[in-house]
Amino acid sequence: MKYILTVLLFVVFIYTISTHTDIPKNRVIQIKVPLMDTRYEKKMAFDYLNTLRQNAGMPYYFTSKLLGSAAQSHANYLVANHSIGHSEVPGRKDFTGTNPMSRAFKANYKVGMIRENVTKNVFGYKASIYGLFSAIYHRFGFLDFQTDEIGIGVAQDLNDTNQNAYVFDMGIYELNDLCTQKSYGGHAKYVYHVCKDANHRIKKELFFKALRFKKSQIKKIVIYPYDGQKDIPPAFYEETPDPLPDYDVSGFPVSIQFNNYYFKRIQLISFELFDSNDKKLKARLLTKQNDPNLRFKENQYALFPLKRLSFNARYKVIARYKLDGEKGESIWSFYTRKIPKMFFKIRGDKGSITIKNGSTCIVYFEPQNRHDILKTLHFPSGVNAEFLDQNTIKITLYSNHKSSFKITSAKKILKVKVTD
Repeated sequence: MKYILTVLLFVVFIYTISTHTDIPKNRVIQIKVPLMDTRYEKKMAFDYLNTLRQNAGMPYYFTSKLLGSAAQSHANYLVANHSIGHSEVPGRKDFTGTNPMSRAFKANYKVGMIRENVTKNVFGYKASIYGLFSAIYHRFGFLDFQTDEIGIGVAQDLNDTNQNAYVFDMGIYELNDLCTQKSYGGHAKYVYHVCKDANHRIKKELFFKALRFKKSQIKKIVIYPYDGQKDIPPAFYEETPDPLPDYDVSGFPVSIQFNNYYFKRIQLISFELFDSNDKKLKARLLTKQNDPNLRFKENQYALFPLKRLSFNARYKVIARYKLDGEKGESIWSFYTRKIPKMFFKIRGDKGSITIKNGSTCIVYFEPQNRHDILKTLHFPSGVNAEFLDQNTIKITLYSNHKSSFKITSAKKILKVKVTD
């Protein structure tokens, strides 16, 4: 019997599909991803990201061709070298700079204050952006109160279509513009070591005005998921760096940011999440004071449910706070992803299901603890199994597959009985 193995590797919300070395090569079929239209992916990613930002109370990003060039060069590098992350190694194929700032300078962007979000081997712009919004540090990158322009790069290996990369480089238009102007030569205070030309001087007053400019166009309070948002993934897995290092699987984080353009003194009194039965969920609140990676700012808060959320469910959030001495409250709701097809929930390490020949179903292995995730699936030919997340798979039977079979993942065993 031939076997297909699917291996799931997440970094942010990253997965790859590959073979396993324990099985002879002639008994493995590798699942291939179709070719992407990278130009289409970039356009749709830009539009979709701006839609999410606008619904969250943020202004649209401008398009920056220079940042687009920097982002594309890094996407090319990641794919060419089967690499991940923000760094590049000199001498390797498609090298353009060791870090986002140097790559932006190489593309002739004039200011070094760059934010970069990256996903690797996440297929489709929505999966890329959803994954980055699931990862709290990367979410705050997209919902930053200063950056206002973006360049997007998308690349795919034509010979190994499983390899792709999405890169998002974000900058500050107003500050970049100041770096293109004549260096300040007056007697007032100034800043330097900001622009590509490290000696270029910017009048201090203009520098901080550029940093504050976008804040006046952003809502006083920015939440995510935003009120009424649908199709929220129910789980958070891992991020680099990891805000929940003691958990491999938890619930999708909820965040709130207070716009310090309007408020000087910010105090979060309570931040709570409730299910559709108004039951309060156990969660961990991350703030600047307890963030394990020291990335949060004073005005940023995130609530991590300690168990993954349910599919097809509504959740309510209540945040109470005191802003410049005045008490306030925000209440909103969001909806997790719907699973429209045949759905099975498996509790424990073993389970069995019955499906018809030629049909498709969704199987969810409910996590038994904070480390309970799927990594590698073993299943026979004539069956297609795809990861929806690290606890959920979609199984499709080809029309000529009539025999019952097993799907295994370490200690987990799923018996599938096939009927006509």
